[in-house]
Amino acid sequence: MYKLYRQKNGQVKQVLVEPSDIPPAPPQSREDLNLNFPNPLNAKGQDVEPTFLEQEERQFDLIKQNESQQAKFQTKKLQWSNYQILNFQIKPTDSVTSQAYYNAEYNTATAVGTAMTDGVMFGTGIKNSDDAKYYNIVYADVRFSTAIGNNVEFIRPPSYVEFYPMQKVVGGVFGGKIPRQVEAVRDKTNLDTLSVGGTEFGVQSMGLNIYNQNTYYAQSKDLRGVRCIGLALKQIQINFDVSVTLDDIRLDFEIGYDLRTEGNNY
Repeated sequence: MYKLYRQKNGQVKQVLVEPSDIPPAPPQSREDLNLNFPNPLNAKGQDVEPTFLEQEERQFDLIKQNESQQAKFQTKKLQWSNYQILNFQIKPTDSVTSQAYYNAEYNTATAVGTAMTDGVMFGTGIKNSDDAKYYNIVYADVRFSTAIGNNVEFIRPPSYVEFYPMQKVVGGVFGGKIPRQVEAVRDKTNLDTLSVGGTEFGVQSMGLNIYNQNTYYAQSKDLRGVRCIGLALKQIQINFDVSVTLDDIRLDFEIGYDLRTEGNNY
């Protein structure tokens, strides 16, 4: 750093100044800084930070917290595999009636925001959707697992099971229906009825074919699967080639989900 000095003869001389010769600037308090450089966002002399700045700071804190939680989660659960299987079995009736078909509907009239019944919820050991976790289902399969009678009966099409994917319902209850996420409009010019709304068709549901087995819900890397906290029954339809005792029916389910997608939000 150089300084300029005017000499007696009027000439200007340039003199090198060592950094150690420059006295340090006196420290400034926060009040001095605010006085010398006022915050233009403090309008009309109000000495408070705008609300959106406080929200921004909280958001940054939450991001750091979530990143830390995600790191712990990955260390704990993703060391070997991100693909997990949930298994459960359904006995759809306790009736001893003998007939060649079984058909039952569940939760059809249950409104969105109301807890359903007859299902399985993920990520919690209690029937409280507030504690449940969302996962992306990428595979689902159902098998007719119990031989009936003398092992000569066969399932005939159509035989299938339908589920309602569930979302959280506040209030310590079981999960509820997930509404359709896009708009839909109908045209029933040459039809008697065509339904795209209501508690059955205005919500999301998925089906598994018992007769053919194996249903995939994420066929490529661009698809993320079906996100939900669990599955509640919508309908069971089974047909046999002969009459069977309905009390012997058993259905085994395999639900594959991506462990990396665990979260509290849909």
